[in-house]
Amino acid sequence: MSPAGLLISSGADSGYFPLLRDTVLSIHEHRRDVAIGILDFGLVPEQRDWLAERVTHLVRPDWDVAFPDREHTPEVRKAQLSRPFLRRHFPGYETYLWIDADAWLQDWRVVELYLAAAGRDKLAITPEIDRAYKRHYKRPKLFGWTLSWKCYREAFGWRVADRLGRNPIVNCGVFALHRDAPHWDAWERIIGRVAQRTRFFYIEQTALNYVIFAERLPVNFLPAYCNWMPGDAAPAFDAARGLFVEPYAPHEVIGVMHLAGDAAKSQTFRLRQLDGGEVETSLRYCETRDLVSRQPQPLGGEAGALSERL
Repeated sequence: MSPAGLLISSGADSGYFPLLRDTVLSIHEHRRDVAIGILDFGLVPEQRDWLAERVTHLVRPDWDVAFPDREHTPEVRKAQLSRPFLRRHFPGYETYLWIDADAWLQDWRVVELYLAAAGRDKLAITPEIDRAYKRHYKRPKLFGWTLSWKCYREAFGWRVADRLGRNPIVNCGVFALHRDAPHWDAWERIIGRVAQRTRFFYIEQTALNYVIFAERLPVNFLPAYCNWMPGDAAPAFDAARGLFVEPYAPHEVIGVMHLAGDAAKSQTFRLRQLDGGEVETSLRYCETRDLVSRQPQPLGGEAGALSERL
């Protein structure tokens, strides 16, 4: 797909702006000819000015969903309701790729993978599953009441929770969807229904998970390196290329680093280096630039680098 057909979108309020700035800068590191659309959930003027020079669209959305007591709800709550309506806020694009403000792009190849996986009628998205994630090695929750189960119960009640709660959480912090895909209308319908019942933090994600697992609209599940959660598993560092990679062989390059959760945003991580030793670093984009810039660049191609890592 040409950059003209793609919009990369994100959004933030003033408190999340430093993270959003990293998202934008990480995209520009790879491509400056791609359209970027930002949803303003409460930015201050100087933050809007910074974005206006670097993104294609800056939109302050109205409420997209009707729900009780909406007039007394803080504007930042729009961040939990706006993603199903990207076509409304940024019309005219063929495919929409959303990246949360607390996530940043390391490898452009993953953008191409999301777009190819989405095609015209599938949702390209990543489940919170990986062989390295610590959540898979913990003892089972009492009665099977996982976070997924609790989210379904809050949004839809006990019967749906018992039916769908054992499914993995599919993370809507990064996804790609064609403008004509059926998921938009289904997601809008479900989130409108759930908002009449509750407005908990995971309302958007739970509604989309319902579309995937209950309504069974077509989906392509992508591997974890397409939306990596360092709070679940710290990456490794490939010093030869200055890139963060999966901790286990074949050490795929992490395409999107998603600092989900408060700890991941502020934590200093101790990372294993592929050539031996360890390095301590934050995983925020701007705070990794000095580490990355000190690394020698590879002489061979991608295939050669892969064989050397193995």
